[in-house]
Amino acid sequence: MNFRILLLLISVFSVSFVQAVTVKGLYDAEINLPVTQSESRMLNEAFGLAAERVLIKVSGDRTAITGDVLAQAKKNASTWVAQHSVASLSELLPSDNGLVPGKQVKVTFYQASIDSFLSQNNLPVWGDNRPSVLVWVANDNNGVRALSGSKSPSSVLNQFAYFSNMVGVPIYAPLLDDTDRSNISAADVWGFFEDTITNASKRYQTDAVAALRVSSYVGHVGGSLLVLLKNGETERFVLSGETPDDVVEQASTQLAKVFSSRYASVRNSDSVNKLNIQVMGITSYNVMKRTQSYLETIGVVRNVDLVQVDGEKVEFSVEIDGDKQKLFNSISLSHLLVSVPLNALDPDANRVVSYQYSGAK
Repeated sequence: MNFRILLLLISVFSVSFVQAVTVKGLYDAEINLPVTQSESRMLNEAFGLAAERVLIKVSGDRTAITGDVLAQAKKNASTWVAQHSVASLSELLPSDNGLVPGKQVKVTFYQASIDSFLSQNNLPVWGDNRPSVLVWVANDNNGVRALSGSKSPSSVLNQFAYFSNMVGVPIYAPLLDDTDRSNISAADVWGFFEDTITNASKRYQTDAVAALRVSSYVGHVGGSLLVLLKNGETERFVLSGETPDDVVEQASTQLAKVFSSRYASVRNSDSVNKLNIQVMGITSYNVMKRTQSYLETIGVVRNVDLVQVDGEKVEFSVEIDGDKQKLFNSISLSHLLVSVPLNALDPDANRVVSYQYSGAK
């Protein structure tokens, strides 16, 4: 699985830039289990493991899917299953009795069941439109530092891709071609020199940039994560573990929480807000419907109603979960609508939020 993910990382950079990504399969999971028990017991175990993976992806909060919450999820998992399939694996899997035949269980859950469970436990529901993240990885192995990229892969980058995929964060590796190497070095990433990292990342035009450093020196393992957001905000995390994989898994967990906290909201009656959005440049009925449909796909949006049409200016009433900033963050992931703040003297300045329809995807 890890190797396939790394191949994906390499292939995406045949294009010049990457923007917001629609993450597919948020409510799906594949579980491989050794055949050591009856099929009914194996399915129950698979459903519980699959529910854990899906809840982590949809919430973006691995640390919350533990303890009583996880126990409750595993108890209910079989009732959430929309469909499943079982297939024999060609390879043997380890068990207490040595290597034995294995089976793969593919599970799809009802979206409403997963979302409802998260909301009932005051956990966020994160939609499938998620920010793209360019990742610079610097690995120090006994004093030798090196950058990882699509042309210089490493086990650290590979594992980061795997764990980030598990939490639903679409990450991308730089090419590390001559252009990159002239703009940035392992020392720049290791030192978290923000200006250098930002400038070297501009060619890829992702929604965010992260720098990860992992060190392994005479049995001591550690690391740090830097996240650079487009609005100029930064977040840093100190990472630790017994192995480099532990450090990398922590990094993916923290990365997901950074974005979940900005784009996902808890869905309950106490979180509902309303605001009016004015969109200019609506030249036809089809453009108007496209704009409304786009707003309806945003994860924090509950409902969108048409309020009025005034020439090429259309006003919508939008009902959302959580604070308005999370809606604005989500809209900024697409270039379809571009923020156009109204003049303070405009009579609508305190009543509506204004955008320009650009037609871009």
